[in-house]
Amino acid sequence: MLAAICITAMAIRLLPRLSWNETRRSAERSHCVLDSARWRFLAVVTLALGVLTVNPALATQTDRSGFERINIVGEDHRNGLFDVSIEYDNAGSGWLAYSRVEVPKHVQTHLAKSTDGGKTWKYAGAANRSAEGSVVINGMTRKGVWRYETPTLLFDPQDIAARRWKLFVQRYLAMPPYQKGNSLFENGWIEYKYAAIPAGPWSDAICLFGKPETNCQVDLNSLHPDLKGNVFYNELGSIAVDGTIYLSMDASPTPTGFGKWEHRKIVLVSSQDHGITWTYVGTLTNFDDASALGYRVLTGSSLVKENGRLFLLITPSGAKGLFAKNRGHDGTLVVAFEDIRRARLERDVGGKPVVLNSFKVDLHSGGLSDYDEQNTWGGVLISQIDTLAKREFFQIFSARRRIGQRDAAADADKPRR
Repeated sequence: MLAAICITAMAIRLLPRLSWNETRRSAERSHCVLDSARWRFLAVVTLALGVLTVNPALATQTDRSGFERINIVGEDHRNGLFDVSIEYDNAGSGWLAYSRVEVPKHVQTHLAKSTDGGKTWKYAGAANRSAEGSVVINGMTRKGVWRYETPTLLFDPQDIAARRWKLFVQRYLAMPPYQKGNSLFENGWIEYKYAAIPAGPWSDAICLFGKPETNCQVDLNSLHPDLKGNVFYNELGSIAVDGTIYLSMDASPTPTGFGKWEHRKIVLVSSQDHGITWTYVGTLTNFDDASALGYRVLTGSSLVKENGRLFLLITPSGAKGLFAKNRGHDGTLVVAFEDIRRARLERDVGGKPVVLNSFKVDLHSGGLSDYDEQNTWGGVLISQIDTLAKREFFQIFSARRRIGQRDAAADADKPRR
């Protein structure tokens, strides 16, 4: 799944020529776009509520996490890769969908393949390509480029052979000069393609979830009163269970993804006919859950399975407390489902989600993870941001751990570089 941390007004004052790729992963992530030389000066950047603190004293390489960076052979990484989504086929091959970033304009979905449990990956093609486009809003044509973000790759084994692989993405228009406020999230939509195999060919895009004026198949806000008032949806996760497709996603009540935190939530929808019709299942997490866990918001979900149990992976962001060390995206939390059919997570007697495991970042910010139990070498995959990198700011890693496998050293309070 793709995402970055958005730099706030304080950073803009420090770096006046900073431009934005804008908030994509809901409230906390946008592509922080600067020319490469200016990343050198990003020693201390503070964001309030995506609030990222970078301390140059901590800017050293650490191996304490055990993470190994993924290099995709044959891929032109440009400014990096993000937003990982992993799925294995019946032959034991792993397939990776991810966002490939080229600042300041382009984000598109690429694919890679592994035949050794996630130890190595080879580029397998582009599922979509960021290109010039336009939308008409209130009679006015707005021009820019289409971006494709937060992909989730799904293997739906009970569908017909030609449609067993599905790729869901968020699509929206970003306008020049590609700064804050130039991304038209509310006029975008969630679309999907299908294929017999992830290598393609893929079908034409199908506009799935969007406002009535987009002519998409489903207006999510009309499915249930709980969804009324949401402006856009993104940060997708998917899984197929006994013939039913489940999609988790962030629901944002504002056009930018910022603000009205008390209304932010992760919701779950399902389809029992392989993506033709959809039903609202329920709210998975909300502001109260984030607060109970010590954060402002929970975002970037994935739906995964291990040993027959279903889990929700979530990224906490905006750590609360005076001495909180990472106020950006703070890794990944693992929460088990009590019953996915009713959108129920395992909770304690006070109603707080029970966190079974966590994966802490060792760079400046990260999370947005995914997992497949057949990814035996790589384990959980996690996205991170390295603000001190020369060019590839967005990076993906193998955690080398299963979702239930704890690592005392990795879970300790580790320095970030």
